[in-house]
Amino acid sequence: EDSNCRTPLIFVLSSGVDPTSGLVQLADEVGMKNRFSALSLGQGQAPLATKLIKEGVKEGNWVYLANCHLSLSWMPHLDKLVEQLQSEEPHPDFRLWLSSNPTKGFPI
Repeated sequence: EDSNCRTPLIFVLSSGVDPTSGLVQLADEVGMKNRFSALSLGQGQAPLATKLIKEGVKEGNWVYLANCHLSLSWMPHLDKLVEQLQSEEPHPDFRLWLSSNPTKGFPI
């Protein structure tokens, strides 16, 4: 209820916290488990992350990009993808979830 297809939800991580299992459980509870993708960012994952977001926007999938702090060089591109959600017509079921350790390089 508190999320929408145009605004990502961001988990700012603290030591020992991993929201993945909670998201999987939520996806299962609302019938989105088969349309939920999780990807831990890091070296070489940016093209797959971009693909998941673009597919999610079209098909109404949920996309969870974990550890955004490990891919700070890709954050300007992610920011542009999120900006595009404001002018596009994303599928109403699409959700983008992000997690990051607190860092100055993460565009909140």
